Amino acid sequence: MAENQNVQAQEPVSEQLPQNAKLFSILAYIGVLWLLGLLISPEKTSPFVRSHVNNGIVICITGAILACIPFLGWIAEIVVVVFMIMGIIAAAKTQYFTLPLFLGKIKIVK
Repeated sequence: MAENQNVQAQEPVSEQLPQNAKLFSILAYIGVLWLLGLLISPEKTSPFVRSHVNNGIVICITGAILACIPFLGWIAEIVVVVFMIMGIIAAAKTQYFTLPLFLGKIKIVK
């Protein structure tokens, strides 16, 4: 996985992916379904899946925290949903995806 990933220009992954890697990468962005990509073998060892699972965890936690803020939370939730859609599209195209803003620097799953 490249350290310097750019959101705009991503090339499809050239590494050999496990059979359901794309599926688990897409599911990582939908609520707590990131647990599937984190726990199911052999996908849990794939750097591609782990990258998307990390993004899914960060989005899930960020969305939960921002939902507690009156009014501003509603606006922030829209941004979180946009990030989810961007991640799903990148995963469907078998591309790595770095979350915009400071969220891309947060690494929970390495």
